[in-house]
Amino acid sequence: MRQLLLVTLGSLLLGAAVIWLMQQDQGYILISLGTVSVEMSFWLGALIVFASSCFLIWLLLFFRWLLGAGGVRQWWVARRAEKQTSKAAKGLLDYLSGDWCLASRGLRQSVKDPALSRVSLLFAAKAAANNDQLDQAKQLLKHFSLEFPEYKDYADLLLAEALIQISNIDQAQEILAAVKTENKMTLRLLSDVYCMKSDWSALSALIPKIKRQSVLDEKDLKVLQVNCYRGLLVNIDNNLPAEIKGQKLEVIWSEIPRSFRQIPDILAAYSDGLAATDSSEKALSLLAKALKTNWHQCLVEAYGRLDIKDGTKQLALGEQWLVTYSQDPMLLLALGRICRRMGFLGKAKDYMKSTINLAPSAQVYHELAAILELLGDTASSSDIYRQGLRFATRSKVDKI
Repeated sequence: MRQLLLVTLGSLLLGAAVIWLMQQDQGYILISLGTVSVEMSFWLGALIVFASSCFLIWLLLFFRWLLGAGGVRQWWVARRAEKQTSKAAKGLLDYLSGDWCLASRGLRQSVKDPALSRVSLLFAAKAAANNDQLDQAKQLLKHFSLEFPEYKDYADLLLAEALIQISNIDQAQEILAAVKTENKMTLRLLSDVYCMKSDWSALSALIPKIKRQSVLDEKDLKVLQVNCYRGLLVNIDNNLPAEIKGQKLEVIWSEIPRSFRQIPDILAAYSDGLAATDSSEKALSLLAKALKTNWHQCLVEAYGRLDIKDGTKQLALGEQWLVTYSQDPMLLLALGRICRRMGFLGKAKDYMKSTINLAPSAQVYHELAAILELLGDTASSSDIYRQGLRFATRSKVDKI
């Protein structure tokens, strides 16, 4: 309030001083241009000059604003940003719809917007990779790494994913090994690489990290673990002596969580491993116990694969199950294989024919033809071979 009073008082004094000066001196200004002359008081001329100067300064400042931070420039920048955002949005929609070509083109055009360039470059590269344009994807990811070196790992992960899609596993593994960021995508891609290379030991070491970071949901994690543990049991070096191989098998089995040991695929793989290390009797006991509580086709098939010197017990137990599961083609196939190994070719033939009646397959036709050949019935054997070939050809056509 005090400052306002001082300003008002100062303005009144200044105005009074100006009026006093105007009264003291009645000088004039004469402007002559050709036949035209303009005469005015000095103070009126001074006022016109002052007003004109203020107007000119205001006009210059207005144009500066119009062409600078606001006005036309601001409108132009906003329009350009809106256009880039629209291209990015259209590119992402094309990406979601699976139109990789349009998505890649639209996203490449939107990289001029600094706010969108990171996302646009990455998705443009991914779209190009999905469209089998790997060279273009590599160029985009290289450009991304140069523009945003702090996010280079993301570019490497996308490149590794593209290489996995075209089964270039070795190069993808090299790239993933150099990635410093161990996030969910890194672990998922590594698990894909290890599965494709059947590197079950490396996958087994990776599984705890996958569980800890919740990379997969419970269902997918269980599938991955089953494949891993089964792979470990199946892929023991066959060139090792049976004793050493058996020791390795038991070590692997002991490291498999108990909750997974009764899963049919894993149990069947362990049974096959025992049979390969001269422990067929143990495998027979294991499968017989498992089938009492969990009748599963995978276990029945493994039971039929067991090659035991004296198959009497194996055959008797299988025929006991036949009372309950007389219409199970896998059990009939297993009994046919056991009978063939034991030399009971007539029974083996009957079991194979029953299997064909219930669930024909090229494999069963081949087994029956081989048995007929052993029986000396070459004509029937050749006919069954032809039927199996026709069945296999028809099955392939139906799948196509």
